This record gives sequence, C-alpha cells and structure tokens, in this order.
Amino acid sequence: MYKQIPQVQKLLEEEAIQPFITTIGHPFVVAAIRDILDMERKNIADGKPFDYASLIGAIVARCRATSFEKLQRVINGTGVLLHTNLGRAPLGKELLQNIAQQLYGYCNLEYTIPSQKRGKRGGFAEKLICTITGAEDALIVNNNAASIFLILHHFAHGKEVIISRGELIQIGGGFRIPDIMQQAGCTLVEVGTTNITLQNDYMEALTPNSAIILSAHRSNFYMKGFTASPTLQQLAALKTDSLLLVKDLGSGNLIFNDEDNVSQALNHADIVCFSGDKLLGACQAGIIAGKKALIEELKNNPLMRIMRVDKITYFIIQEVLLYYANHRHFNLPVWDMMKQDVTSIDKKIKRLMKKLNADVKPHIHRTTSKTAFGGGAMPHKVLPDYGIVIAIDGKNVSDIAHHMVHQPVPIIGYIQNDVYILNFRTIDDNDIASIADAINSLLP
Repeated sequence: MYKQIPQVQKLLEEEAIQPFITTIGHPFVVAAIRDILDMERKNIADGKPFDYASLIGAIVARCRATSFEKLQRVINGTGVLLHTNLGRAPLGKELLQNIAQQLYGYCNLEYTIPSQKRGKRGGFAEKLICTITGAEDALIVNNNAASIFLILHHFAHGKEVIISRGELIQIGGGFRIPDIMQQAGCTLVEVGTTNITLQNDYMEALTPNSAIILSAHRSNFYMKGFTASPTLQQLAALKTDSLLLVKDLGSGNLIFNDEDNVSQALNHADIVCFSGDKLLGACQAGIIAGKKALIEELKNNPLMRIMRVDKITYFIIQEVLLYYANHRHFNLPVWDMMKQDVTSIDKKIKRLMKKLNADVKPHIHRTTSKTAFGGGAMPHKVLPDYGIVIAIDGKNVSDIAHHMVHQPVPIIGYIQNDVYILNFRTIDDNDIASIADAINSLLP
C-alpha cells in the first residue's frame, strides 16, 4: 500500500489541485500535499486502507482552508456597519476602478507636475482636508494611533499631558491612551473622576510643565446619567502660547452635528485628529488637521518617515474627499448603507426569498433587527434593520455559521439566542444570489 502513495509532482498535476497553485501559491500547495501524505502513511501503518479519491479530497480541503486565510471580499451580515474585523468602511467599485485607471504604472507621488520638480507627498489630499474642514493645514499618517503618538511625542515629550479620567480609553487590539503617552515620553496627569470632570479640574492641574490638554473621544462606549464634562470651547479658554488643546475625534465625522464634528472641533482646538476608515468612509489612515505652524512642525518630525502612507492610501483619501467636496458623499458605500430606509432593506429580503428553494423557505424567517455603527463611531446610536433567521431542524447553529463562512465569497452573520442571523442593511443587492445559493445548499 505504501507503493500506491503518489509522488508530489503527480498530485500537483491533478485537475482538482492545480487551481490552488495560482490561488495560494506553489509552496503552500506542496506543503499541504506533504502534510496529507504524511498522515496517509500513518494511516497505512495503523492498518487503514489507502484510497486515492479520499487523498485528493483531503488535499483539496487543506488547500481550500488555506485560501480562506487570504485577504478577500466577504459579505457582512453581522449587524455592524463599520466592522473593525471586516475592514471598517467598505470601498466602492467606482473608487477601485479609479485606482486601476490612475495608479496603473507610475504616478506623481513625490513629483509636482506644474513645476516639474520633486514635491511632497499628500499635497492635494491635504489641501482637500483644509478646504472641507477649514483647517489651516493637514497631515496624513498611517492610522489615528500614529496621529496621537506623533502629536504627543513632538509637543509633549518630557512634559505633562492633562486628560479626564473618563477619557482614558482602551479600544480594540489593546490600544490604551496611557500606554501611548508613556511610549511618547509624556507624563500623564489625570483629572476629575470617571463620570464627572469640570473645567476647574483642568485649571487646578496646570503647571509650568503642562504642554497639552488632550480631549479624547470615548470611541466604543458612552456614559449617561450623573455625568458632566466641559465643552471644547471651555477647554479652549485654558489655552496659552505654551499649552495646546488637542482633540482626538476618533471617527472623523464631517457631517453629523450630534457627533464630534471636525470643523466644529477646529473652531476651538489647536490640533484635531481622526481616522480615515470610519465615518469618513475611506481607508485606514490618521488625519491630523489644525494650525499651520503646528502641522508644519509635525511634517518635519523625523518620525514622519516611518508614519507616512503610500500612494494608494493618498489616492483613496483624495478620491473620498472629492465626494465630500462635490456633495456626493451619500454615494460612498458607508453613507449609502446609512441612509437606506427599512422599506428598501425589506425588499432585499423579499428578493432573496424568491430565490430560495421550496424545501428551504420554511426554515427562513424575516426578523426585525438593529445595526450598530461600530468602529468606535456613535456607540449610543443604532440603525433600524431587517434580517433573516436561519433555523433548520437537525442542523447545529454553529454548523450553519461554518457553512455560510466557507462559501466562495464568505458570508458572515452572527449567532443570537441559539439561532443564526443575517442583517441586511450592509448586504449589497449583487450578493443576494450568492446568499440564496449558500442557503439552498444547506439542505441536500
């Protein structure tokens, strides 16, 4: 039976295995084959019969599992709009087509075409930020954590940074404001209490060594009840030539007035920073805006060399900001999903139901649901939504979730009260057929 075990090269030529060479790469296919062959030899040693078809099936399964580790498109039915694990703000086809057309080959990343001389990165994108927000100058770095670190390190290294205890946040991945301050060489000065911080608390904490008053957006939680905190305008009254007011907005809202708004914050703060891939609707980036002299200092900081972004990031932010400049931001995928009415969402579910097989339909039920903004944006608000519940007798809910996520385009829902649910606000019309195929294949 050992002689029946084929060579690696022969298996690489198998029709079922060959496509994975392109999909995941030759080294990973070879590794999968060798791992399965080792298992097969152990099976033979244990007296189990050799079966060529089963061998091919095991290799294909291993290669397919590896392929799901790749960065790829997924269908988001989780009930979270800006899902951190799913790439936060989705990017639209129009934007991606522009990338292919404009960034094919070379580009003027650090070349100024009018003067025909070497230029600086981010010029037009940063001008757009200023035009839209009213900032004197702007700077783009690789994420908002980098924004905070750069600001603190440059303006408050060896000095004190004053922040309310109610804003000493931790967000996903273990990012903690106190840790960033320590790495930036700052002395953290906590004022107030978790729920109550007053303007006077900041005033009493001021010393000649105070460099920054930092106001941080609470990101993924909110407080209500017996709470109080000074407005940004009240904090601005404490500024001096040697004491800056910095506002970390987190989500980067340019529109909503009931969420920290970039333009409004710039009326009071010296520097404002926010993320590119949340409410802005672009890709991962940290955007710093504020007074020209201060931003210029940050641009000249040696750390910028390791915090700068690449041409694709600049281009995406540039194009997304053009949507705002031309009052077309509602066409961005994240805004399009936000403004959907429940009638439109319900119609998507009805289209799905028409595509389901007769034996499957009794197991699918429409449900009223809610979708959160996610990504640390407006944690106290949700959007009305509709979804479907998939409950099939004899099928474990975890098996249903496993089946859905292992589709050609992975479908990601959530389990609640021991049933599998897909929310439809974040599901594209073009994906309904794929979802229907996945549900139909749940029953033999």
